[in-house]
Amino acid sequence: MYYVVVDIGCSDCGEASNVVGVFTEEDRARTALEQYKKANKLDLYGDDHQFLIYGVKELNQIHNDSFDHCIYDSHEE
Repeated sequence: MYYVVVDIGCSDCGEASNVVGVFTEEDRARTALEQYKKANKLDLYGDDHQFLIYGVKELNQIHNDSFDHCIYDSHEE
């Protein structure tokens, strides 16, 4: 399993999106996300960013419904 950490920015206010990283352990992905948010002071921006972690079982595949693979969504907290 691969864990893809994504920062979705805000197109209205010009905040960029970013693939934070790809990890082989869920705990490492969650830790990396917290470190990324802290290093970039992204907790200060509230709803301007959405953070997602996707669990992907195989590479080189098209995933049409990304929410089937989403294991963490910061807007659902």
